[in-house]
Amino acid sequence: MSIDPKEIFPFIEFNGQTARERGYEHGTILFDRIDKSIKTYRKHFATQPNYNEQSILNLCEQYRRGISSYSNEYLEELDSIAVASKQDPLWIIALNCRLELLNHLAFGIQNECTVLYDKQTCQLAENWDWIEDFEFLACINHVKSKGILQMIEPGVLAKVGLNSHGIGVTINFVDPSAQSQTPSNIPLHISLRAVLDQATNFEQALNIFEQNGPGFGGHVLIGDDQGQCCCVEFPGDQVRFIRNHPYHTNHFLYTNNNDHIKDKPRYHNSLDRYARVTQLWDNRTSLQSILFDFENEEQAYPICRSYKPTSLGSVGTVCSLIMNLKERTMNITKGNPRNNPKFYEFKLNQSATSVSELIDK
Repeated sequence: MSIDPKEIFPFIEFNGQTARERGYEHGTILFDRIDKSIKTYRKHFATQPNYNEQSILNLCEQYRRGISSYSNEYLEELDSIAVASKQDPLWIIALNCRLELLNHLAFGIQNECTVLYDKQTCQLAENWDWIEDFEFLACINHVKSKGILQMIEPGVLAKVGLNSHGIGVTINFVDPSAQSQTPSNIPLHISLRAVLDQATNFEQALNIFEQNGPGFGGHVLIGDDQGQCCCVEFPGDQVRFIRNHPYHTNHFLYTNNNDHIKDKPRYHNSLDRYARVTQLWDNRTSLQSILFDFENEEQAYPICRSYKPTSLGSVGTVCSLIMNLKERTMNITKGNPRNNPKFYEFKLNQSATSVSELIDK
């Protein structure tokens, strides 16, 4: 299977029954995109004053051991990706612990994601704000043997997606506020894959996050097809659960107020977007309208953001995505919704575990 390098969010299906087969498919099909993704992260890591490649690889060794202790199957899949894509296995690990590495390097990312859940429709949504290059790197992925439909970065086992049991996950970047003395070293992207692989109900999914914690920064908004949702926060000391809260940006909510961060420029973006989402939510605005909102464009903190130059390069909303967990569908804009407002629909057929694309959504 070949992929047009200019195609935005191509659909990729992995048919392998074993971890080795799935990893080999992944590394072969996404060969060029994995290489470009590693080069992109490597370039941005190197901009940090405290960057040292050997230190990064040493961290990746720690996370590799954490993954190995947790699941030989996931490690085998990652190693098979490395073999097929002809990459250093530790750089494949780096892609899967990108969030943790960015936090270790203290990037302080100011332009990240907005996530929402509507319990009436059981729809889980995200605006993914990141580097523009990823429009031509990310893809829609169906892991056939696992019954998973997801949007991923190349080389990464899981990101934003749903499974055949109606469990869906999204992810936000958030700075850690602490560091555990006994870290599990299980990257959040691996925990996302575990939830999509193993969880058949909502509580089981939450238990996986708790057992795999405490993490090192980040947030997951999880929802199901029964109207349940939970903000799962990973400040670094323990996993925090905020049940039935339907939206999140890029600061922790478990502290109950934001007095400790409201005067820090680092958090203005997240706090402004959160206030805007709250306003729209209280007015019962639809998920799509919230995702497409650019009310605060003049302040540079809209929910839907045009690409603008930053220290990381051109950063903005890479895509808008809405998953209907009852219908097992994923609707996604192929690129920045300001330029590409049309949604493409991919459907996970629960009985046949197949996916179809409806372009005229």
